Amino acid sequence: CLVRTALIGWEMIDRVRAYPLIELDGKNMRVLAVNTPFSAQIGFWEPELVVSQGLLDTLSPAHCQAVLAHENAHYHYRDTFWFFWLGWLRQIFSWLPHSAEIWEELLVLRELRADHWAAQETDSLLLAETLLLVVQQNTVVFENIYCAAFNQVASSDRLTQRIEALINLPSSLESNSWWQWKWLTISLIPLLAIPLHR
Repeated sequence: CLVRTALIGWEMIDRVRAYPLIELDGKNMRVLAVNTPFSAQIGFWEPELVVSQGLLDTLSPAHCQAVLAHENAHYHYRDTFWFFWLGWLRQIFSWLPHSAEIWEELLVLRELRADHWAAQETDSLLLAETLLLVVQQNTVVFENIYCAAFNQVASSDRLTQRIEALINLPSSLESNSWWQWKWLTISLIPLLAIPLHR
């Protein structure tokens, strides 16, 4: 199962590398010749940024910057690499109860994390507006483990969850302070006693 999944991934990467390469605002990206707005990181550890011609033609430069900031977050967190392994585990253990729900929750958490990271580089309301614009015009859904796409939402509830998180982001940014790390550090102090046990 792992070998087959990896081979499918390599074939997909080879196809992506055949797309024309352009540079936009200092970032290299592959351009997919479709009219539907789409952007994604596709690959393993060093994914390729793929954008559609429709995204470049439809969105304003500010909206494109918001999409690129989101995709840069997926690259920063190496989401395609980690979700390749998580997707493989999902295939193996798909018989376990609630596997599909857990997978959907992981996908939305990945997107929320990327949105949060991107909102530090661009305006969160602009990012929410861009997400709404892209999802409304999008008819193509890429559901695989090699792809981390900006418009990847499983349902309208997930879209609403992402947009509400972006709208309420300023308060969540303020609450995410070093105090939370302090409590994590304090909770790990008992682990220092492990070497003292016989």
